Amino acid sequence: MQDRTKRPGRGGRPRKFDEREALGNMQRQLWTAGLSGASLESIARSAGLNRPSLAAAFGDKNAIYAQAATQFAAMMDERLREALRNEDLEEALLKAFDTAIDIYTADGADGCFVICTAPAEALTNPVCRRILDQSLNAIDALFRQRLERERARMQISPSDLSVLAAQLGSTLHSLALRARAGWTPQRLRRLASGTIAQLLACRQSNDSGRPKITGRRARRSYGRLGKT
Repeated sequence: MQDRTKRPGRGGRPRKFDEREALGNMQRQLWTAGLSGASLESIARSAGLNRPSLAAAFGDKNAIYAQAATQFAAMMDERLREALRNEDLEEALLKAFDTAIDIYTADGADGCFVICTAPAEALTNPVCRRILDQSLNAIDALFRQRLERERARMQISPSDLSVLAAQLGSTLHSLALRARAGWTPQRLRRLASGTIAQLLACRQSNDSGRPKITGRRARRSYGRLGKT
């Protein structure tokens, strides 16, 4: 059986449009309306193509969504990796969350392209389920790679490290959903700072054996999650 998410061959005359720009415009349409809410007609219109040209260049709606998700994931991976290169863990995490929040709120209450569109389709659409699973795993792996550099100092087991990485990933996804709900960047940053402060408590304990938060910047920004 033919995989309908595959793109057709590229024979024939050269295309007279910018595929990257067209894909970006279609991503915007899908990001706003969702996969089920966006018709092929509206997707084609956003790309400036008719439906036959759209199908020839990008395939069916699932294929278009998969390509838009891949484009978004590559951009997120590049920018988060850059942020996490900082040698100081606190600075690295703050920069990573700030970077994500900037992306999630740059053009309004967008959130994350994958996290805010794929879950609604995941139970009925295997393509969306696969993309969602890949996205969750990739984000967890990214945080785990950064935490590996701190494992000796934090004195935690590999399994606990995976849990911490997943918690950071969960915070990132929560930020995406809350951005979609209209939370301001300031409010989102307070939530992110609170998560970082709790994580940094693993690095030092006081004499009573209770966690002691050592993240100075995170503590300064961590306050009540008001509506400002």
